[in-house]
Amino acid sequence: MSTGAGSLLRSEELQELVDVLAERLQRSVALDDPALSLVVASRHFGDEDPVRVQSVLGRGVDPELRAWVLSLGIAEYDGPRRIATPAEIGAKDRVCAPVRCAGLLLGYLWLIDDGRVTDDDLRETALVADQAGMILYRRDLFMQRRQARCNALVRDLISADEPTRVAAQLEAVDEELLTPTAAVSVSVVRPVDLPEEHGGSASALAQAAQHATSMGTDPAILCLPRPHDLVVLVAHTRDGSADAARPVVRSLVGTVTERVGAGVLAGVGARQAEVVGAHRSYQQALIAVRAARFLPGLDDVVTWDSLGVYGLLAKLDPQDPALGPHVAPLAGMAATRHGEALLATAETFLDLAGNVQRTAQELHIHRATLYQRLARIEELTGLDFDDGRDRLTLHLGLKLMRLAGSAPRGT
Repeated sequence: MSTGAGSLLRSEELQELVDVLAERLQRSVALDDPALSLVVASRHFGDEDPVRVQSVLGRGVDPELRAWVLSLGIAEYDGPRRIATPAEIGAKDRVCAPVRCAGLLLGYLWLIDDGRVTDDDLRETALVADQAGMILYRRDLFMQRRQARCNALVRDLISADEPTRVAAQLEAVDEELLTPTAAVSVSVVRPVDLPEEHGGSASALAQAAQHATSMGTDPAILCLPRPHDLVVLVAHTRDGSADAARPVVRSLVGTVTERVGAGVLAGVGARQAEVVGAHRSYQQALIAVRAARFLPGLDDVVTWDSLGVYGLLAKLDPQDPALGPHVAPLAGMAATRHGEALLATAETFLDLAGNVQRTAQELHIHRATLYQRLARIEELTGLDFDDGRDRLTLHLGLKLMRLAGSAPRGT
């Protein structure tokens, strides 16, 4: 049995358990994970409310409502308890039964309480919560083992050492994690601008990795969570969509963003015809995620194929002494009193092919002000906007500063 099939069977066990309880009680039942994300839900019996419908439709729970529910101390409940919800929340009262196994909190079982939930119903709910805890505990152990194996395989598949990559491919195929004819692409998902004291990034990335690993086998998804980013390998069938990785990565960006409460960017490497080419896609993904962070006007998910010439620039080492003549004039200008505004003016002017009218409109300044700034840029850099080679030097230098992260953030 493949590892994906093992996870699927346990999900089916949970669904059956919830459905049987719902039929016996003649009311809808839902099972959430500890973060109040839906795991499985029964059909409705006319007792649903907007919160339940929203959750079942995959739209999640409102963050304020989630925070309020967790603030009730439900993680400390020792059995099913009734929860009276304030009228302004717009939700019916609930019964919450914590789901545990071996002392670990694994989720919550929910009934909508319309006043007809009896003590016998509560006892039966408690028994089902215990059964669900056993299933979730086995599933979590299974997923932890699988994730640990995926971590090692992805680490080896993106290795610079070819024998290591070949051995990892053979192991992944032998363990039925990848097919022998799979094509792959690699992405890097990275939270940005987190405060230094923020400690939830690594946990959020690990949770996103487990979620992605359990998403299914078509396409197959293998993840490697690291302290500051998440490496995602998506295996395609060779005749499948070349863009199969993008929706997977966009979903993960949304998941991590919700959990860390900060911006999250992703770079997607080009599809490789063979698994042993994953390291090339990985290197491209690293460049793409750096471009997403430092180049203006790009999406939060950037593909290598969309970078064009910026992909070539991003391969350069910003510390290479040979690049000094391109960057030095700009570094000096950036250090002046109005350096940020001048950098923004030069970059916008060159990005718009020297169109004065469009540049003034984009910067929300008068054309006379634009001409004054352009003259000041020429004075400070010693470069001439009327000289094609100087324009190229200035444009390349600006983009290199961006990709090195040395351009002021305000420009």
